[in-house]
Amino acid sequence: MYDRYRAAFVASGAVALVFTLGALSGAAYAVGQGHEARAEETSLSREGYWPLEEAPGGIAPNVEPEGLPLTLNGDAWIYHNEDIFGDPALVDQGDLRLDGDGDWVATSAAPVGGDGSFTLAARARLIAADDRTQTALSLPGSDADRIAIRYQAASGKWEVVVSTKDKANAPQVVITEEQALPDDHPQGVGDHLAVVFDAPAHELRFYVNGQLANTSTAVDTTSWTASGGLQVGRSAIHGEYFQGTVDEVRAYSGAANPTMISQMASLTGLPDL
Repeated sequence: MYDRYRAAFVASGAVALVFTLGALSGAAYAVGQGHEARAEETSLSREGYWPLEEAPGGIAPNVEPEGLPLTLNGDAWIYHNEDIFGDPALVDQGDLRLDGDGDWVATSAAPVGGDGSFTLAARARLIAADDRTQTALSLPGSDADRIAIRYQAASGKWEVVVSTKDKANAPQVVITEEQALPDDHPQGVGDHLAVVFDAPAHELRFYVNGQLANTSTAVDTTSWTASGGLQVGRSAIHGEYFQGTVDEVRAYSGAANPTMISQMASLTGLPDL
């Protein structure tokens, strides 16, 4: 299990970022589980939880009362299973469907900026692991993605990419999921993808289906702030539109611990997490 990931440093001297999943809204959590807690990261604040069960008027609500909603763009739509014999949603009764041809959903501003610890997560299932690189989640700046979680066509694997500066062609830090291939079975449950940026530790962690390998972390001192809204189903900088299904999108200020990430990978919606 602990040899599933490889951290690839695309730029020399790049140091680390860390992203993770989950936290009970308004509650405090120790990092724990092999990562020593520090005063700066003992609590999490849930900024967004989008279960993607509905989107009245093209707006997918945020469970957080003051949180930003997701706006549907292009032909993006929310599937809702009304038939027990019908096509199941990824989690619970609804999910987001994207055709890969100019569809995405986004918030109007960044729910987390990237200049401090944060966690991003979602469950995603590709229509096909083919020859197109496809971005499931991203946080854009003006000229680069602060972070992107994507399917990389060249390797046929999931990866996390962090730009070290908000500049076109800036050096990048990349972490690649090395062992498990993306689940693109039409009736499959997809893969749960979670990234944690631990600012005090200067560490980036990538969890796939709740699992973290010793080699799935990278070091980076990058701390520039995303200026655009959270993108679900594309990179606002590079396109890379996602063809498939996305569900259970979450964003937190702070670094979630491994236990919470494992809970987030559940196939049941957890509105209190």
